[in-house]
Amino acid sequence: MKKILTIIFSILILASSSLAGEFSSRGMKIGINSAKVIGKDTPGKGVSAMPGFAIGGFFSYNFNEKLSIQPEFFFTTKGTKINTIGDAELVNLFAYFEFPMLAKMTFYSERRVKPTIFAGPALAFKYFALNNTGVLEDIRSTDFGLILGAGVEFWKLSLDVRYNRGLVNFDESEDALDLKNSAVSFMVGYSF
Repeated sequence: MKKILTIIFSILILASSSLAGEFSSRGMKIGINSAKVIGKDTPGKGVSAMPGFAIGGFFSYNFNEKLSIQPEFFFTTKGTKINTIGDAELVNLFAYFEFPMLAKMTFYSERRVKPTIFAGPALAFKYFALNNTGVLEDIRSTDFGLILGAGVEFWKLSLDVRYNRGLVNFDESEDALDLKNSAVSFMVGYSF
């Protein structure tokens, strides 16, 4: 996994250094998440979405009017609610420092309202993991996923919706269960 991350980020850095462009904007983003655990070994009688939040910032490097790279950084929460045996609800809450590296395409760049689509990898580092019973020790310290989304920009504001799909199992227990993070986020941004 570390080799894959190194290759992806090396390609992005080489692409940004070899193409003429400029830093166009930087700013802050805040949003809400609807997170859920997915995978073959989802526990209990069912899982339901867990509300959360994300707060952080971004900057954009434009190659031209349509194509840009947008590194972002967030403090974000994920997790899930699990309906266990006896209808008790177990709430798992994970907090991460997350670093997406998004390739963004902007349409109608000459207009005031500009639709965008974006995609890219996201590397996350666990800050804490806990549930109703206490701190969870068997949660992987790093997570890696892919983000796909769309939005709209106008004036200095941006609105977007994105899906973040985890690609690695976060469970490090002896059972080595197939469990991955996923989240749908609604974000509002402001450019300086």
